[in-house]
Amino acid sequence: MSKARPPIYFVRHGETDWNVQGLIQGWTDIELNQKGHTQARAVAAAMKNVPDFSPDFNFVVSPLLRARQTMGYIAEALELEPPQIAIEPAVTELGFGIWEGKPFWELKASPIYPPHPEDRYFWRPREGESYEDGHARINAWLDTLDRPTVVVAHGAIGRCLIAEIASLPRRDLVELAMKQGFYCKLADGRAEWFDATADAA
Repeated sequence: MSKARPPIYFVRHGETDWNVQGLIQGWTDIELNQKGHTQARAVAAAMKNVPDFSPDFNFVVSPLLRARQTMGYIAEALELEPPQIAIEPAVTELGFGIWEGKPFWELKASPIYPPHPEDRYFWRPREGESYEDGHARINAWLDTLDRPTVVVAHGAIGRCLIAEIASLPRRDLVELAMKQGFYCKLADGRAEWFDATADAA
């Protein structure tokens, strides 16, 4: 059973052109595209209606541009001041090393990529990180939290958070869909997604 932790509101950054092209981003700094900006604005508007919201929440963002742009809309909607937002290296996307900028289908077709999802959890690309590495740094960061937290980060980070909070098996972690234009409430051992773009329609 996972540890009892304060509620976390996870937001994946909005869409980028590399997302559209199916390219592996990792630590590469890619900005939002037009749809990504629209998604980020929708999430920001939806988060104004989060029950029990308080400006005393933690607000945490990955150092990468696509996440910081997304958090910028949330900060504006919630009228946050810059000192309220922490740039947190622990929630940076997993590094994919030599595979960054290459199509994900090419990696999946490569003989070096494990065919079984559970094995992919431990697979580490050259000059990059495994999901096991990312999970370890996310768990260390989670142990520092003392109040509800909004975190804007990335797909692999969201998978690690959901796996930890909702006690998801490793074999399911790597294949878990990460949605853009949504936010996810992680609390009481559950992950609940909210479609912000539906509210904006």
